[in-house]
Amino acid sequence: MNREQLSREMQEQIRKSILSYSIFRPESAIVIALTLVLVTLSLVGLSWFPGAWWMWLLFGVIGEGLIVLSSLKDQRFYRQVMDELFHDKFDITKLHSADNRQKVAKALEYRELIFKEIDRKQDPVLDEYLRDSARGLEDWIAQIYRLAQGVDAYQRDPMIARDLASVPQELDKFKAQLVREKGSPVQAELEKTISIKQAQWDALSNLRDTMAKAQLQLEDTLSAIGTEYMQIVLIGSKDVNSSRAQRLQQDMLEQVRALQDTSAAMDEVYQNSAGQTTGVVSRAS
Repeated sequence: MNREQLSREMQEQIRKSILSYSIFRPESAIVIALTLVLVTLSLVGLSWFPGAWWMWLLFGVIGEGLIVLSSLKDQRFYRQVMDELFHDKFDITKLHSADNRQKVAKALEYRELIFKEIDRKQDPVLDEYLRDSARGLEDWIAQIYRLAQGVDAYQRDPMIARDLASVPQELDKFKAQLVREKGSPVQAELEKTISIKQAQWDALSNLRDTMAKAQLQLEDTLSAIGTEYMQIVLIGSKDVNSSRAQRLQQDMLEQVRALQDTSAAMDEVYQNSAGQTTGVVSRAS
């Protein structure tokens, strides 16, 4: 999933949450209830009651529209909804590894500090620029969480752990047996078994190396987010259109792309390793 897709997905979820809240917030309930009462009284046909029913219905629609519009434009409320969405979507309690939980929690903490820093600055031009930059953190953290989930699954996979320990030993055993069985009727079958085991070990080694790279990528990304935070602390309104500001956004994009590449490689090699393991079991049976 690319950056644009992640942004659209996150923004759509936030808009739906805001619209849902707008409809059910107390002010909205009052407007809807009042509109129903006024429309009903108008339809009853009381001589003393002013206005046609459609006027009161229009009043209700306009009032509800203003409430929804004010909710959508309320930056503080937007932030509140986004915070709740982030903590629901990127729930660190679903990660079993304490190390992975800590990394995602640290990324979320940096995000919170960045928004607090934006709130602290009293410059409309700078605030708008920084808010736009900070929205890139949505994609960043989404990729961090996805990577942490992949590493978490790998670390908890009992079959992968078992095969990483047993396959090298089995490979050495079959190679030693092949030396003893040179020229015997079982030589060809042993060579076939060794070839299959070697392919399995190559896939497992590739998976292990990719997961090690993913863990290092998580560390690098946390350091990069920390650097972005410091740059946002130091940036001023005069820097909005400068190369410094452009570099800030470019660094963020590059980090997201690096995370996407690592995630894609991790998924591919994990599937290949699982396929190799399944294939060896099937051929053995």
